[in-house]
Amino acid sequence: MRPGEDPRGSRRPGSGYGQSTPVEPDEPDEVRAPDDFPGHEEFRRADEFHQADDLPGPDGPRHPEDVDALHPAATAAVPVGPHRRSGLVPRLLVGLLGAAVCTALAVLLAKGAVGTARGQRLDQLILSAAQNDDGPITQVIFPALNTVTVPVVLLLLALAAVFALVRRRPSLLLQILVIVAGANFTVQIVKSFVVDRTALAEDIDVTPNSFPSGHTALAISVALALILVCPARIRGLVAILGTAWVAAAGVGTIAGGWHRPSDVLGALLVTGAWTFLLLAVDAALALARTPRGPEGLAHPRDARAGRGAGPLLAVLGAVAVAAGMVALATVPTPIDLDDASHQARAYLATVLVIPGCVAVLTAAALGLRVPDLARPAGPRSR
Repeated sequence: MRPGEDPRGSRRPGSGYGQSTPVEPDEPDEVRAPDDFPGHEEFRRADEFHQADDLPGPDGPRHPEDVDALHPAATAAVPVGPHRRSGLVPRLLVGLLGAAVCTALAVLLAKGAVGTARGQRLDQLILSAAQNDDGPITQVIFPALNTVTVPVVLLLLALAAVFALVRRRPSLLLQILVIVAGANFTVQIVKSFVVDRTALAEDIDVTPNSFPSGHTALAISVALALILVCPARIRGLVAILGTAWVAAAGVGTIAGGWHRPSDVLGALLVTGAWTFLLLAVDAALALARTPRGPEGLAHPRDARAGRGAGPLLAVLGAVAVAAGMVALATVPTPIDLDDASHQARAYLATVLVIPGCVAVLTAAALGLRVPDLARPAGPRSR
């Protein structure tokens, strides 16, 4: 053999893929190309598997983003799901917009329903209809009001706290407590020091100011807290049940003569403003702490939680609100407080609008909720 000559002999490409034709006829049969020996495919896959775990290979350690191009077994530890950063900025902006819209609507509602004669007469018309109604709606809905009590509320808050601690989300516990405390504190401040109720028309009951409703604010804030913190597998069911409970309690305060319709809607708007604001803050904090890459993936189950309940509640709520506004538009002007047909139309509109608003608010909270971050996979045991 001459100096510098390849001991295996020169090769040139053959006709088949992975085959070669020797030039020198005396080349030993046992000398083969690296890809021609038996078991080379299994060796290559095993090498790629170890490289996926960042172990040194022939070409050095691989980066995490190259894992999906390797052996399927190497991708098992990579979280699968939508990247959470992609939806955080829209959640932040929509949350801030929702808080501003709810605040503006609450101010306009207070001025229109409490500060004008027509608004007061419409409230009085619906309140009189509810007090005179003894049909199935009132008989079914009014008992729900008796469930908005301190023991029930404390039990639901304790359950929400357990969910947050078990899921190791103490920050989420703080957020839902701020929603509950902020909404109910704001309602009491507005009712006692901001809005003043003075009878501006005849046949209007002279009562202390009741805008917004404290019972409704307590029910909706606690329900939203429980919906936002409960496990993913039951979030859709909790959202539907919570919406039904709050809607029944809100209409029940009117059926019992405790509150006017504007009081209930005002409480929903105040709670909605706090909820949207806290969800926007949560999105901003998540945006600051969420890394780019596989560690920033949202947990698949949590990202899909409530996906069916949210759109369903949004559609049903929008339809109910639209139908209620149409029914309200059919109430003749001027309003006759003693006309039974006027009362029936206005009461029907209320029974549609209030549950519809609750459903839309719940659906919005589900959509803006920041999904949990997928936990990075630990080292693979071999």
